[in-house]
Amino acid sequence: MEVSRSIAEVIVIAVALGLMPAAIADRKGESFLVWWLFGAILFIVALPCAFLLKDKSGKKCPACAEYVAKEALICKHCQSRF
Repeated sequence: MEVSRSIAEVIVIAVALGLMPAAIADRKGESFLVWWLFGAILFIVALPCAFLLKDKSGKKCPACAEYVAKEALICKHCQSRF
């Protein structure tokens, strides 16, 4: 009985910890569900990775597919005009 309760507590803690990297990645334009699973399984790796993600909240350049600021008129990567 005690072992099953301990396992349940670990699962609840993992699910809760997975929310932190998922929320950070979601604000940067990534999939919440994928990052929640990654954070629940490997929290110690997922949290720094989420902080290091590039922000994808801008628009995608049609020429080179890189993300640039929403207000950009010229792509900073390939210099094409929008």
